[in-house]
Amino acid sequence: MEVIRRSAGVGRRAVLKALCVIWLPAARANNRQGSEPAVSRPLRIVIDPGHTPSRGGALGVRGIYEVQYNDALAEKVCEALRSAGFTPILTRAPGKEMTLEERARLAADQHADLFLSLHHDSAQLRYLEKISVNGHDAYRTIKPLQGYSLFVSQVNPQFSKSFRFATLLGNEMRQIGRTPSLHHAEPIAGENRELLDETLGIYRFDDLVVLKKNDVPAVLLEVGVITDPADEAYVSQEANQTRIVAGIVSAVRRYADEYSRP
Repeated sequence: MEVIRRSAGVGRRAVLKALCVIWLPAARANNRQGSEPAVSRPLRIVIDPGHTPSRGGALGVRGIYEVQYNDALAEKVCEALRSAGFTPILTRAPGKEMTLEERARLAADQHADLFLSLHHDSAQLRYLEKISVNGHDAYRTIKPLQGYSLFVSQVNPQFSKSFRFATLLGNEMRQIGRTPSLHHAEPIAGENRELLDETLGIYRFDDLVVLKKNDVPAVLLEVGVITDPADEAYVSQEANQTRIVAGIVSAVRRYADEYSRP
């Protein structure tokens, strides 16, 4: 199924508000004062759709920027988390600009328990060719390059919990038949990331702002490689998106069970 292009108008925002809390900077001061006791509330999970309209991220094989994939998946994840009894908090609505530092501050301001940034992957230019799709630029891999990737930062003060959630999420991705993409570990410019778990595709990437400047456990998930025709087709199919979302919710549920409050 083609990624749905929707406007960021009032109707869209109303739908998102029904699915998850949308962070508003003006509310931060109030949220810092007197939050409810942790034992009395569901787990709060910040869902961060990567990039913004002005900086759309990777340009995929169909000429669609990554941000559109991220926004569409974040909406589905929010809906599923709320249905599962959690409290999802969306960093930004579609059409909204937001800095990386603002995303990282949000989790502490909202007393969140977990932070998940959603992205869709590409590759270094040596592995891509520029093509034209309906008169627009697009990029395609010159060899198969498929799978998901997970990133954590050891600078994050909650690294052990971050790594544990990444492990749970990696296991869920494997359960639905996904395999990790290992191209970020290649010893080339722009990559050369340390693999903490090759089987589950977990990388250490200390310089990612949304991970290293977070006070709560934080993980970045690259869902699939949108410059690879086969992988882009996989992540664009609704049935596969449903499996991915279910895997994310299952990982959150397992994490909550392990770190449940007294």
